[in-house]
Amino acid sequence: MMVREIAERILFGTTLEEKLAPPLPGVSDEDRGGPITTPEAPGRPEELRLRRDGVRAEFPGTVGLEDEEQRGRLLHFFANHELLATELMALVLLKFPEAPAEFRAGVLQTMKEEQMHTKLYMKRMADCGVEFGDLPVNGFVWDTVSTMPTPLDYVTRLSLTFEQANLDYARGYAEVFGEAGDAETAAILERIYRDEIEHVSYGLKWFRRWKREGSDWRRFVTGLHLPLSAVRAKGAFSFNEEGRREAGLDEEFIRELRVYAQSKGRTPNVFWFNPGAEESLVSSGAASTRAARQVECDLALLPAYLARHEDVVIVPEMPSTAFLTHLLDAGIELPEIVSADRVPEIGERKLHELRPWARTPDAQPMIDKLGMDCPQTPRELFSKALHAGFLRSLLESASNPMLCPPGVVGETVCSAGAVETWMESSSFPECVVKAPFSTAGRDRVICRVAEGVPAGLQARIGDLIDRQGELVIEPWLQRLVDFSVHYDMGDGELRRRGLVVVENTDRGQFRRATVADRFTDFLEKKVCRLLFKGASRRGHLIDFLEGVLEPALAALLEKHHYTGPVGLDAFLYQDRDGAVRWKPVVEINPRYTMGRVALELARFTPSQARTSLTIAPVGQGPPGALCLTPRLAETRWAAFLSGK
Repeated sequence: MMVREIAERILFGTTLEEKLAPPLPGVSDEDRGGPITTPEAPGRPEELRLRRDGVRAEFPGTVGLEDEEQRGRLLHFFANHELLATELMALVLLKFPEAPAEFRAGVLQTMKEEQMHTKLYMKRMADCGVEFGDLPVNGFVWDTVSTMPTPLDYVTRLSLTFEQANLDYARGYAEVFGEAGDAETAAILERIYRDEIEHVSYGLKWFRRWKREGSDWRRFVTGLHLPLSAVRAKGAFSFNEEGRREAGLDEEFIRELRVYAQSKGRTPNVFWFNPGAEESLVSSGAASTRAARQVECDLALLPAYLARHEDVVIVPEMPSTAFLTHLLDAGIELPEIVSADRVPEIGERKLHELRPWARTPDAQPMIDKLGMDCPQTPRELFSKALHAGFLRSLLESASNPMLCPPGVVGETVCSAGAVETWMESSSFPECVVKAPFSTAGRDRVICRVAEGVPAGLQARIGDLIDRQGELVIEPWLQRLVDFSVHYDMGDGELRRRGLVVVENTDRGQFRRATVADRFTDFLEKKVCRLLFKGASRRGHLIDFLEGVLEPALAALLEKHHYTGPVGLDAFLYQDRDGAVRWKPVVEINPRYTMGRVALELARFTPSQARTSLTIAPVGQGPPGALCLTPRLAETRWAAFLSGK
């Protein structure tokens, strides 16, 4: 019998007997014939035809494998993958008759092993009460490999992508079945794992022979096109470096693949860090200040901790592989990270939405490059004047013994004279004058009321008014603890995500955010008692948040057609009589914040740990903390994760 006859029988046969009958010894490959046109699908029995109608079987995963039927359903998926590999190898023999004899002989041998794998799975799942064909099967592997224009594409797509992923899957599932008490299936998977090492090694040999110049990794990545990417060469288990080395992959390939990330199917969101958001509201989107540009560069990777595994994060330059490996070793799951020079390439892909740090004018250039729809947040929603008015309306409609009195709410002023007039009528020793559109303690002035406004401060106040039109003035209070409450607004619903305690420098710059699973852990006992005295079991803060503040905040955001992340800054303070008071609204941040990053980072720390995000000068992070952002010679700021 000729190799061509065997391949035709396997590819076009409509019974499993035809497809799984192994080649006999002494097969001749002399009469190869001409290349065939790739069929839309391989021949199959009716119950195993590749579905094109969207009907899919739900993948069982690893839950409930103590149940035999559940094990059988999982093995059904494995058997289909092995049968697809068998059919694709038959296609290679028919599609590339001019390929080297040594290559074709290797394909024939590998195809024989794939037939054997299919039969092993079929027998085992029959033992579990499941027949091959009981579940619908899909043809993703067929669709993405069968279009191969050359044998090089075959080894790139099948050997180095899907079969390489099996180095993780086969070993990982062998452990899972073993733990479930199914030693027989575990042994089958161990046997297949050993074969997969040889299959990857075989593909790698021909890949290197045909790829010409360039490193294995670079040629591999550039040789794949969506919906295939290098991420398909990894399985959803621990990354098997040992198996890859045994297959012959070099250290660069293994390092780069380990940190590589890209969506396998879910349409990704695109994240990008633009910390000069408020400044761009004043400068009409003009270039941000030097300080903001430094922060934007140094901390550009922070959105990676807001994103999920299949999302995309855009950074000015790619972090080193060594740095990304360091994060993976620490248990941090990373999204796809893309350097700014690849933005046009990303824009050609199907994307869900752009999620910049803030949807402000400075995000528009990135929006244009990606060609995405990303409506800007209304400017007034960032205004501290609006926030003060919102707080005033809450105090007028609420009764809570801990709430601050109306006299501490900010008022708008439009001249240095109006600042002095406010100070003359104030009974507070200090006040703060701040620009409506500012962040991180910038564009604010703290004054001693008794001293009035010195000439130097008058000039600065005048300059701020010239640029922003008005200022907000309010008493400077003796704070006990700063904190922020975080939400997502969408579909008319405000969903609370969590609370973090915030530490700022004396200049008002962010220093640290600590996730407060129990807010009372951060307070003195006497303050804790006050939070619950005369309140429900949940305390004054939660009573007011749920009963008054959150419904009003949802209405405010809906009025401005805002959807997205929201951070609400607040603090407890001690008034002049020594009473503990709560200022529930200091600022409303309709954007991502450091506090929100801290909340998201909590998923990477032990459940009982106190998660903290610290922003500090390079070299001044907390002892033992994990550095979250790359540090280069010109880097001034770094982010650190502590979880104790």
